[in-house]
Amino acid sequence: MTIKQTRVDANKLIDFSAKALQKLGVPEEDAKITAKMLVASDLRGIDSHGVAHLNMFYARRIKLGIINLHPRPKVFSQASATATIDGDQGLGFVIGHWAMTEAIKRAQKTGAGFITVGNSTHFGAASYYAMMALEYDMIGIAMTNSVAGVVAPGSTKPAVGTNPLAVAVPAQEKPPFVLDMATSVVAGGKLEIARRLGASIPEGWAIDNEGKPITDPNKRTPGEGGLLPLGGNPTQGIYKGFGLGVLVEILCGILSGSGAAILHEGPSEARGNAGDHFFGALRIDSFLPVDKFKKSMDEMIEAFETLPKLPNVKKIFVAGGYEAEITKDRKANGIPLDPPVILSLQELAKELNIEYNL
Repeated sequence: MTIKQTRVDANKLIDFSAKALQKLGVPEEDAKITAKMLVASDLRGIDSHGVAHLNMFYARRIKLGIINLHPRPKVFSQASATATIDGDQGLGFVIGHWAMTEAIKRAQKTGAGFITVGNSTHFGAASYYAMMALEYDMIGIAMTNSVAGVVAPGSTKPAVGTNPLAVAVPAQEKPPFVLDMATSVVAGGKLEIARRLGASIPEGWAIDNEGKPITDPNKRTPGEGGLLPLGGNPTQGIYKGFGLGVLVEILCGILSGSGAAILHEGPSEARGNAGDHFFGALRIDSFLPVDKFKKSMDEMIEAFETLPKLPNVKKIFVAGGYEAEITKDRKANGIPLDPPVILSLQELAKELNIEYNL
């Protein structure tokens, strides 16, 4: 089945999203930060974390009152290179942006900065925060926990979230290395996209409450069965994926004082909105000269790209390279949006009485 998409200018999409968020009560500067980050995900091809979430995810949660639009985040434990922050249930984009900025400031002074954040909310794609470090010639790190939706090996009960982690590393002439990955087989948003398009999902992504594979994304029932950890089965390393997911949980949930997501109780909508984060920045020149490092990055990436290719493979990509090409295309030709996403934005515009000019 072919879905006809509409290409939308990125700047118009940022402007529309910011206006919608302001109408929902988000302060102007916070709305602009959030809108820019949402569209940045779409520009990089992370369609599961972009404006498709504006209405059905963030606007809905704002209207439910489970996001604090005027948070007063508090630093309640800190040292020269580290800090623990309470996000006061604020919009995750805003809290995350502030916390990553704090990590960078500490790295500028000490060579490394690490921030753990509790009591925040869903913050979108982790890669944006990691990439904030690039312009400062730093390596950026970002991760977040989320509502338990990934089963533990040998169980059918959700135990950890998809718990993504991202690392961004600058290069010289080559695109930066940007790894952004869920610790589950796929991000939860992949099921969202499949439902939106009326498509099936591959066997091996998720199981039901009896441990049987799910191929119809509409049959995924929250709290019963779930996504599989990265690896998918013992032979392919499911314990490694589960271990990575638990590591993210430790750095985000336990280290911040929020506790593990598996222990959280409350309404499902509120649990699905919650998020604790971890951010890091490493100043490259505190290890070796930046130019030398970036030159070595270019040489390594070039070596990977010139490896022998299998038939029908046009190019070998290092993490971040493929997304860089998508970004170039979408900046020039617009961001492709599926019809259900367009409809969702049109409905939001009508509800908020703002112009839909996309």
